[in-house]
Amino acid sequence: MTEQGQGKFSLEAPESVEAGVVEISLETPGDQTSQDAQTSHDAQLVRVEGDHSVDEVLEFIAKEGAPTPDWLFAAGGVGPTATGATATQQLTPGKYFILDTGEPEGDDVKSYAEEGATAALEVTGEATDAELPSADAKITATEYSFTADGLKAGKNEVEFDNAGKDLHHVIAFPYAEGADFAAVKKVFSEMGEPSGPPPLDFEGITASAVLEGGTKQVAELDLKRGKYALVCFVSDRKGGPPHVAKGMITEAVVK
Repeated sequence: MTEQGQGKFSLEAPESVEAGVVEISLETPGDQTSQDAQTSHDAQLVRVEGDHSVDEVLEFIAKEGAPTPDWLFAAGGVGPTATGATATQQLTPGKYFILDTGEPEGDDVKSYAEEGATAALEVTGEATDAELPSADAKITATEYSFTADGLKAGKNEVEFDNAGKDLHHVIAFPYAEGADFAAVKKVFSEMGEPSGPPPLDFEGITASAVLEGGTKQVAELDLKRGKYALVCFVSDRKGGPPHVAKGMITEAVVK
């Protein structure tokens, strides 16, 4: 992903890859070698069936809570994290788009994808049953909760398993010093912003990409010791509120 100037961006990727287990790496511009430097870029893959354009995909993404078209499928990729992060997953044959759905800071801004950071990808060959590499940690998503095991401070190779039937991702929010789960849940409730200091360290956020139900990937997540809130902001395929509004927030401890 590169900045072209005048608010325009581009995303470079191979035109095609063979189906099977693929490692995806995201390199972003500037000095982003640490997790705290800048984590607003991602590489979200979507698979499309039929003759549909990237503009149609972007139009859907811009409509929060809208039903997911039956021709569009979330296909993983690299979530918002430090530059050089990877994700390893199965890719099935078909037509894909890669999107940087992150946004710069500010009000009324467009996503990097809307400013040009997209790429087309053709996955060729035959589907395979190859296994993903083993991982030391695992996060499992269902409707509407997470379970987590084996998370440790530092870079983790985490198997993110969407064992549910709907779309899910995981965003990991580290707690601020002295915060508890009750205060964290209040942030994401209808009660609005907390009256005091925020209970979350928003600069330390890391996340996976969005996956369809019944799929998984091994994602690289850089974590620090302490408590995290695992949250999903994706809506059901039929549309509606983000999953956090349905209680999809879980406390996890990183040792």
